[in-house]
Amino acid sequence: MLRWITNWAIHNAPTPEKQADKALGEMRLLLFQAEQRVLDAQLQADYYRARLAFLEEVTKRGIEHVSDQRKAQQETSQALRPSVKLTAAQ
Repeated sequence: MLRWITNWAIHNAPTPEKQADKALGEMRLLLFQAEQRVLDAQLQADYYRARLAFLEEVTKRGIEHVSDQRKAQQETSQALRPSVKLTAAQ
């Protein structure tokens, strides 16, 4: 029985390789989460940058000019988008 316990302890001992293998998956997950936070922060910074530019333009030119310009941009972007035609599969 003592030999079995000794063999079990030898085979299941937390070697540096086993500890590294176990930590590897956890570190990959933490890296992924950190990268996601960076991407989210970049999106948020872009949003606030665009919002700030819009407010500065409204302050300089007035809301009517900015609104007209944005409507024209939206109309051209919608005209450039190809329309999707759905057909039944035959």
